[in-house]
This record gives sequence, C-alpha cells and structure tokens, in this order.
Amino acid sequence: MSHSQRFSSQAGIAIGPILFILALLAILAAAMMGGGGDFQTASGADRITTDISTQASLIRSTINECNMQYTLAVSTGSVGPSTDPYPTSDPTNGTAVSALTCPPMGGASLWGTIMLPQPTAGFNPWTYMDASASGGGRCFYTTPTTASPSGSSVIVTGLTRAASKFNSATTYTGANEVLYDPASGTQKFVVWITMPTSGINSHCNLP
Repeated sequence: MSHSQRFSSQAGIAIGPILFILALLAILAAAMMGGGGDFQTASGADRITTDISTQASLIRSTINECNMQYTLAVSTGSVGPSTDPYPTSDPTNGTAVSALTCPPMGGASLWGTIMLPQPTAGFNPWTYMDASASGGGRCFYTTPTTASPSGSSVIVTGLTRAASKFNSATTYTGANEVLYDPASGTQKFVVWITMPTSGINSHCNLP
C-alpha cells in the first residue's frame, strides 16, 4: 500500500504543472483569437502585396527580355525580322506563364535557369494572353481562388497595395501598366506587356 500511495502522490505532483501549462496555453490561444485578427490580416495583406508585385515585375521583365533577344538576333542576322519577338499563347484560353517559350531563343523555355515562383497562396497561376494578331494586346493575369474575393479585406488590401507599385487603373486608359479594380467581384489583376491597337481582348480586361 505504501508503494501505491507514493506513486499516486508523485503522479499528482507531475500532473499539476502539466495542467497549469495547458491552462496557460488555452488563455494564450483565446487572447490570440480575440485580438490577433488585425495581425493576421496585416501579415496576409503584406504577403499578397509582396508576392504579387514581385512576381508581376519578374514575369514582365523576363518576357521583355525575350523581346530584347529578338532585337539582338535580328542585328546579328540569326533570325529574320518576321519572327514574333514575344511568346505566343493559346488564342482562346491563354497559356500558363510557366509554360511560355521564347521564339528568338529557338523556342526554348522562357525561364531557362530562372525559377518562376509559385503563385502566392490563395491565387491561381499566372496566365498569359497574346491577342496581338487581332489588335487586343498582350497581358498576363491572376485571380484569387476564393469564391468571394471582393469580400476579403486581406485580398483587397494586398492587391490594392500591389497595384499601387505600378501605373494602375480600374479601366483601360492606354497608359496603365496594371488593370485592377478593388471593387471588382473577381479581384482580377492584369499586367500589360503590349497595349492593344484596337479593341482590348477580354482576357486582358476586367470583367
């Protein structure tokens, strides 16, 4: 009996601190649930701002680099002046930016040794549309995966800040780099490569 009593006593002493720690963790969790929303919203919006603006700049500069390769290739006579200096896309649905090739580089992958970053969490992969043949311009775009993005302050705040890093507008003006409307139901984020010469392609426009 004495051995059993000693075991029960020691067990009680061991369980006490554990229960205290669990209670403390519960209090901290409740505090975070009650007052952590602002922090979570701010950090989420900051992530979207950084990721979207950085990826948009990288994709645009890489596509423009393909155009520069064309200029160099023409000057050396390795390609003819009729070669399209920009990547082409599926004319109906567009093409994933990750799958683009560069014609002046012999159709090699646009990315080569450059690593295209994965789309930021909560967003669809970037899609490229080449509608230059019909005068609709060239662009690439992304949209949130959520069903009601306009109702998310995190998405709206993050994309609004990302758009502010470019010459942006809510409607096509002929001078903007980005099309984005914070009041849009889709929260589509469009980045221009070349501007339309006639009617804007629907893929490069906001719904």
